[in-house]
Amino acid sequence: MAESAVYVLEKMAHGFKRLGRAAGAGFYEYPEDAEKHLWSGLSVFARGAKPITDADIRDRLSMIQSLESLRCLQEGVVQHDHDVNIGSIMGWGFPAYTGGCLQFVHHWGAKAFLTRAQELQARYGDRFSPPELLDRLAQGSTR
Repeated sequence: MAESAVYVLEKMAHGFKRLGRAAGAGFYEYPEDAEKHLWSGLSVFARGAKPITDADIRDRLSMIQSLESLRCLQEGVVQHDHDVNIGSIMGWGFPAYTGGCLQFVHHWGAKAFLTRAQELQARYGDRFSPPELLDRLAQGSTR
């Protein structure tokens, strides 16, 4: 769990004594005569979040799947690009117009995909770290 999530949970439980629904107070208020609603004290956790661009949203959703697919190929979980492409479309609904998770990488070009993955990693964390296979593809290797 991320440090910030642990901090929030500890502060809620130990600092504010808001232990959850069973205790009658957690992230929500549970008034007897109205519907539950977010506790107004949550505003203490608000921070100056950077707005997320449409491009970042789109790329985060699709690229994370391609990065994981590249890891599976690298680790031998799957053997062939076409298995990944068909599996990603038919198995979990990756957009068919892309040709699949790995075809999506090829459409971008390995170098551009690597660069974008590194940008996302810098902004959103290591889950966007490019696998070694992507580095090799960006350098011109076929694997």
